[in-house]
Amino acid sequence: MAMGETSCLHQQLVRRMGQAYRRFRQSWDGLLLDPYLRDGGSYRYRRYSVFHWKNAELEVLPHEPHYQSTHYNQVHGGFNRHFREWLPTTLRNPVLKEIIRWTTSQFSGGPAQLWRIQAHQFRIVAREDQLGKPTPEGVHKDGAEYILIMMMDRQNIRGGVSCVFGNDMRPLAEGSLEQAGDLMLVNDHAVYHGVTEISPADPAQPAWRDVLVLTFHKQA
Repeated sequence: MAMGETSCLHQQLVRRMGQAYRRFRQSWDGLLLDPYLRDGGSYRYRRYSVFHWKNAELEVLPHEPHYQSTHYNQVHGGFNRHFREWLPTTLRNPVLKEIIRWTTSQFSGGPAQLWRIQAHQFRIVAREDQLGKPTPEGVHKDGAEYILIMMMDRQNIRGGVSCVFGNDMRPLAEGSLEQAGDLMLVNDHAVYHGVTEISPADPAQPAWRDVLVLTFHKQA
């Protein structure tokens, strides 16, 4: 999927689920500060939940801490991070199932495949005295099969350029997710990815970048 292009998924959501899609995007206003940033920053807000997906059915799994090994996250890996789960109203929003249905249709071998999905709502804020870091761990892999990164909102920021590298760290592509619905679908086995820092275009006004990140893990 080309970066920075409004997806056919976005067009479907606007046309068929306009009000629900607006509520889904507005739920990013309810994220909580990430207390685990090791650089001492206060620029990332988030919620986290885990699902199973099979035969077009979404099962919300019991809430659990988020854990990454230091192999995949040398900055924030190696320990449990306890984030608040998604709000029930957001979990019930039909937009969530439609996004997952569309995404799995791009790579899944069939509806009977079971996927474990780690679901992240991220808001990165930027101020004149503090840059926002969408990927404080730098260029990385997530240890999944596939990753969906979808823009929900982008207000008053500079930067936030998404970069993709081959496994040999050769640059392959870069571009910005500029509009709601712009997305990247990443094969995590084949590439590394990262996002540059953001700063406010107008330091006198609030600045933020809202994204949905879904990591898809194939289950036997």
